[in-house]
Amino acid sequence: GFGEDIEWVKWEDAVETALEKNKPIFLLIHKSWCHACKALKKTFQQSNARKAFKILSEYFVMVNTEDDEEPYEEEYRPDGKYIPRLLFLDKNGDLLPEFVNKKAEYKNYAYYYSSPADVLNSMKDVLESFDIEVCFISIKLFQF
Repeated sequence: GFGEDIEWVKWEDAVETALEKNKPIFLLIHKSWCHACKALKKTFQQSNARKAFKILSEYFVMVNTEDDEEPYEEEYRPDGKYIPRLLFLDKNGDLLPEFVNKKAEYKNYAYYYSSPADVLNSMKDVLESFDIEVCFISIKLFQF
């Protein structure tokens, strides 16, 4: 799916880990029965996306919530309960609302991602905003 090679952290441990490591949080919310979620998982298995995702994930506290693991607080559904939803949070667990999917067709579902390229670009934007340099990734990696 989204990667056995990723260091996933449980939602209940995310903020503590983020504070400890001084890293932003990548919060993926999806369901096992969701067609769009399954499609996103499948595209993440492509080699280029997989490698870049693995590298970028090391700069985040990675949280992958499925089914009942989803946080139910309103702040984690800023524009609805649709899935898959990808939220970027600061180390305190607060939503970083400026980091959304920039594709115009998703303006009503700002945290919906259907392609690895969009996910990777948002991850890169978050890291740049925190002045975290990922020096070994060329921009070509994001051109799928």
